[in-house]
Amino acid sequence: MSRIFWGGVATACAIFAIFYTGLHGAKADETLNYKVFKDGDPIGFEKVVLTDTADGQIAHITTETSVQVLFLQFHYHHNRTETWKDNHLVSVKAETDDDGSPYAWLAEYEGDCYEVAGKGVPRREECNAAWPLTLWREDITAKTSLYSVIDAAPYAVSVAKTVDTSLTIDNRNIPATHYVMTGDVARDLWYGKDGKLLKTSFKKKGYDIDFIRVDAP
Repeated sequence: MSRIFWGGVATACAIFAIFYTGLHGAKADETLNYKVFKDGDPIGFEKVVLTDTADGQIAHITTETSVQVLFLQFHYHHNRTETWKDNHLVSVKAETDDDGSPYAWLAEYEGDCYEVAGKGVPRREECNAAWPLTLWREDITAKTSLYSVIDAAPYAVSVAKTVDTSLTIDNRNIPATHYVMTGDVARDLWYGKDGKLLKTSFKKKGYDIDFIRVDAP
């Protein structure tokens, strides 16, 4: 057979090998699934999909709740995309329908400084290294300046670590670290050994609200 034929075969094999390696060597997305409860009753979910990039990570967050209070039904839908580079926040894009009130905004970062503006959100520039209230990451507990994921309103908080403990989720005891956030936002936070949120609890209009991770390792 000719050199051309064997050259073509070799090229085809090389291309297939590159494709196969890329296909099977790529790291799969990580998904964190949470159920949302009001006074112990399920009212919705939150999903965090983490995609690794060449120099960081992209997080896609979706939250959906529907609550019946007396004769009224309240709906909440939220989508947010966070772009991280070397554990530094680069941008945040969020869209929310808060029971008929729409919000859509973009925050872009340069170091500790960021600019945020959009629908229902006054334009603001800050250099306080604030993050949105993105609780899936344990390192948010080091922050004292945050802002709302709905309308980007600024929050001043303090966070104290309490004790290493464990949570019972789906009849399993899971090691956890407990933090208490106070200030403009009050939250109890539990994180697993992987640095990802296991549970958050807080009060809203007198009701107990819990986000509990249902696929904790």
